[in-house]
Amino acid sequence: MKLLLCEGKDDIAVVEGLCLHSKITGLSLEQYGGRDRLQEVVCRLPIRPEFTRGELESLAILIDAEKDRDASFQKVRDIIRKTFDVVVENPGVFASSKPRVAGFVVCDDSGCGMLEDVCLKSVSDQADHKCMEEYFKCLSEKTGQKDFHPKAKFKAWMASQIEFDIRVGLAAAGGYLPWENEAFDDLREFLKTI
Repeated sequence: MKLLLCEGKDDIAVVEGLCLHSKITGLSLEQYGGRDRLQEVVCRLPIRPEFTRGELESLAILIDAEKDRDASFQKVRDIIRKTFDVVVENPGVFASSKPRVAGFVVCDDSGCGMLEDVCLKSVSDQADHKCMEEYFKCLSEKTGQKDFHPKAKFKAWMASQIEFDIRVGLAAAGGYLPWENEAFDDLREFLKTI
């Protein structure tokens, strides 16, 4: 069994879409319900039947960088060390042998961000993305607010689509995201290694 833990349902939908498009198979996806629940979920893994029977080949954990890639990876690293007594040296690199264990931090080139940033980057060459950026620029000028959450930006972009349900997971399932875009390359390559 190759288990990938994702923060939530939207993350799972994006990973499923990327795997389907990239022909990556054999992954079991589960959500841990947000970074505050990660330790609780991971600490219960060693008592699960598939773990005690030695069926778990690989365990990978996705986490958003949010404002700090290093802090997010350290959170995953500490939980893995506490639960499995395994030291994972770098994001996206597996340690141990059975199960192999790794953490992957979803972020942009600056080391910040989250899944919505990656999805927005994948559509950044589209005209509607430029309109969305102009909208937030106008908001910033009119309100003085300088920082808008990536989820807000993604929702604004999705509002411009034909079927405008604003969740990332539905955008992924609905075919709105260009899976071949290089914005997904790092995540795609990691998924192949699980």
